[in-house]
Amino acid sequence: MIGEPITLQNAYLQSEGESAPQISSQIPRTSPRTFTWSAEVEREIRRNVSLKVSYLDSQTRNLFVAEPLMNATGGGSFLALANTGAARYRRAEASVHARLFKQGELNVTYIWSRSRGDLNTLSNIYMPFEEPVIRPNVSGILPSDVPNRVVTWGLFQLPFKLTLSPVVDVRSGLPYSDVDALQNYVGVPNSLRFPTYFALDARIYREFPLHLPFMENSSKRKIRFGVYTLNLTGRQNPHDVYNNVASPLFGRFAGLDKRIDGLVIDVVD
Repeated sequence: MIGEPITLQNAYLQSEGESAPQISSQIPRTSPRTFTWSAEVEREIRRNVSLKVSYLDSQTRNLFVAEPLMNATGGGSFLALANTGAARYRRAEASVHARLFKQGELNVTYIWSRSRGDLNTLSNIYMPFEEPVIRPNVSGILPSDVPNRVVTWGLFQLPFKLTLSPVVDVRSGLPYSDVDALQNYVGVPNSLRFPTYFALDARIYREFPLHLPFMENSSKRKIRFGVYTLNLTGRQNPHDVYNNVASPLFGRFAGLDKRIDGLVIDVVD
């Protein structure tokens, strides 16, 4: 720790028509506004094979952002709340659905997306956990940005009335930033990414008729028994990283995924 603690006073920040930030006692009288539009086209390209293409664009304005305003002398420092935040999300998606044979189907989806906006929005700073250090607000790549993703899943009937349902998920790693010993950004915020995420999940089950006394239509329901596996290959997808350049563990990934096995017990119509 260097120097004396600095107390930040809560304040509102004027933003309309001002060349420099102006502290105000007036509560912002606006709320976030979102404009979203989308388009979708689906066509059967051959028997039992259909293609769906869609695009979505969502723009948000007047987001509330937290902006620390530091005075070099320590006095008159503020944690200001401004309604100047903005965000934009764009997504293009292409999906192919194929019924390969009488008792099996396959779905493949590719998703391109782009998320940009202010990093100090209240949803990023205070939820789900409050950030221990609030840095100056910047606009750039949002923490949820995933440029490329491929999801494949299917349903396949096996002997003995068993059903196999695999899901493959491959996507770009989430972005993160390097910081220094004082938790300031090092380089461009969110310019680095975790390794490519890969997960193979699967479950295999069998359905049995469900007969319950004194219950109408119970014979139409079925109960599923089976097993499932998450991350079947045991790939160690990391969720955390030592991003402090002053740390002896700098650059090492942590919070690795593990394989999880369990039972399938469902009641379905």
